[in-house]
Amino acid sequence: MRILISPPMRFGKEFLGGMRRTLEVYSRIGEEVYLCVDEKILSQVDPEISPLLSKFHLVSSSSTDKKTYLKGFLNCLKYARKADVLISYSEYSLSVYYTWLLSLFSRKPFIVVVHHVTEEIRGSNFLRSVIARSKGIICLDNPEVYEELKRLFPNKVILTSTNGVNVEDYYTSEEKICDGIFVGNYGERKGSKYLFQIWEKVNEKIDAKLCIIGKGWSEIPKNSVYYGFVSEKEKIELLAKSKVFVFPSLYEGFALAVAEALSSYLPVVTWDLKWSERYHVAIKVKFPDVDSFAEEVVKLLKDEKLRKSIGEKSREFAKSLSWEKAAEMEREAIYKIIRRL
Repeated sequence: MRILISPPMRFGKEFLGGMRRTLEVYSRIGEEVYLCVDEKILSQVDPEISPLLSKFHLVSSSSTDKKTYLKGFLNCLKYARKADVLISYSEYSLSVYYTWLLSLFSRKPFIVVVHHVTEEIRGSNFLRSVIARSKGIICLDNPEVYEELKRLFPNKVILTSTNGVNVEDYYTSEEKICDGIFVGNYGERKGSKYLFQIWEKVNEKIDAKLCIIGKGWSEIPKNSVYYGFVSEKEKIELLAKSKVFVFPSLYEGFALAVAEALSSYLPVVTWDLKWSERYHVAIKVKFPDVDSFAEEVVKLLKDEKLRKSIGEKSREFAKSLSWEKAAEMEREAIYKIIRRL
């Protein structure tokens, strides 16, 4: 089977978790996969990510330059006509619309991969109508995401896949420069406002430094250091040099950042919400009790023996999260959707 993935993937600071997941899964899927890439910023690919690209047929395109956008689209279209199925690797409108247009002009079926149900999907009739024209949806194996998609698209084929983590890439260090660490872009869904409140309360009891990795933070909590967007190598190093992963996110499809934290021998403190059910090794706090959340963080920071004990359990659990399993589930879902045509 020939698979074409669109829209053009951007690298550098535009590279997000959904893109990383796409490369990890489809590099292992065992099919002939064509990947549309933005040739203008292909040189900015992270050296840690670059080896995955060798598993794909790269299709030069453009997503950032208006002058070459149409030329890039036509090049993707040329390969779309040779494909058996087109994959929108994201649920965001630009990804879905681009893939839908390729589908229209190539007359090839398309599938939408949904990591989580966005406000954009909930609020846009047009976006939902385009997703409804797909041959099917693949979502992450999160009951909350699946159930909402079934309500929004009752007549659509919706199958599940999963995520994974390369556990062997992560480690821990005796040197600690971060008491707490948070990985995620600023936003309501990531629980940013709760992070401010939690860290304020943590610092009422002990002097603790929080490290933040992500984009869009114009302000940061008290006693924090903001690293912004970092390379994979830098992220792994910061995780290794941290004591506790603080993650008050409200809604996730899978939470790859949590899987990476667990792989780094970190205790994870998060809310006891639907999305966190898969991570039974995480310390979960009833939402939105910021006082109890802060207390759990303080307890871990004060007790090194407890931290290390939970960290060992974290690492052991992370070993069960396999990209090979994710690729197998994805391939099976694609074939089931295509066979329904």
